[in-house]
Amino acid sequence: MNPLTRFVATALFVVLVALAAMLAVPVWREARNEAAGHSLTAEATARSVGALVLSQRLALGLAVVGLAFALPLMLNLAAWPSRTAETPTPFRRAGSELSTLARLAESSVAQGAELTRERDVRRLAEEDASLKQQMLTQSLDEKIRLGRDLHDGIIQSLYAAGLTLESVRALVKSNPDEAEQRLEQTRASLNNAIRDVRAYIGGLAPESLRRAGFARALSGLLGELRAGREAQFDMQIDDEAAAQLSSTQSVEALQIAREAVSNALRHGGASMITVRMHQGDHEVCLLIQDNGSGFDASRSRDGGHGMANMKARSARMGATLRVTSDAETGTRVLATLPIVRSTAT
Repeated sequence: MNPLTRFVATALFVVLVALAAMLAVPVWREARNEAAGHSLTAEATARSVGALVLSQRLALGLAVVGLAFALPLMLNLAAWPSRTAETPTPFRRAGSELSTLARLAESSVAQGAELTRERDVRRLAEEDASLKQQMLTQSLDEKIRLGRDLHDGIIQSLYAAGLTLESVRALVKSNPDEAEQRLEQTRASLNNAIRDVRAYIGGLAPESLRRAGFARALSGLLGELRAGREAQFDMQIDDEAAAQLSSTQSVEALQIAREAVSNALRHGGASMITVRMHQGDHEVCLLIQDNGSGFDASRSRDGGHGMANMKARSARMGATLRVTSDAETGTRVLATLPIVRSTAT
């Protein structure tokens, strides 16, 4: 209800109360006089009639005033339903607000779903990129490993076979039997190299190490690398120490020994090479020492990969490699291999 309607209603109520009071006063006086038993004189009667007439006139005036107040009130009340219809009720306003909140909630859910989808797509893309990078890294590592194995294994065997053939040339006329024996040794070495190539192609360990234990494989390798030279070998391998190595460690240790012995014969011109393997408290030690001319261990030879390959093999199996060399004492290569109990063979 607006302020105008409230004011008109209050004023109408006051007028009606005053009108009722003026109409009731003469009646109340008449009843009072009758109850008291008084007889009215003519003058008193005239005054009473005059008061009654005055009160009736005042009542008529108040009635007109009340009618004047009642008319705008009725008009206002007649127009109130239309305004009420135009003004939204509290429940309708609340329903509109709930509808707005529902739309906001649906929009938020849709946006959240879209963000989740984009996040999943980005995660899948990152995983795919990571997998491709991992495969590329593995391929590169495999390429490096294959090159290292070919250098330390096949190339050394072929080089030894070539040196043996050179020594046969001088024995063909002077000592045919010895020449025949060395040719047979060369043929066996070439066959072993062919088997090793097939093993590498198939992703297998070197054939010589699969056929025999570490000591026998190393002994055969030393005989192959000698290639008719007069060099002597002093080899002592502790079988219990060799048994503590895993298959991977055995392969890498054999290749380190092959490279160290080949360098001693080819570059150092050694006549005596010592090979030792023994077990410590928590490691296995492999020693290759020669009496050759030695070299500067801090500098690598041009085009050579031997030292880098030995270091890489040591790092691959968690071993420590120490190389010392000088012209007086030759070269000393010491590889310390950790014992891995869970993978020991």
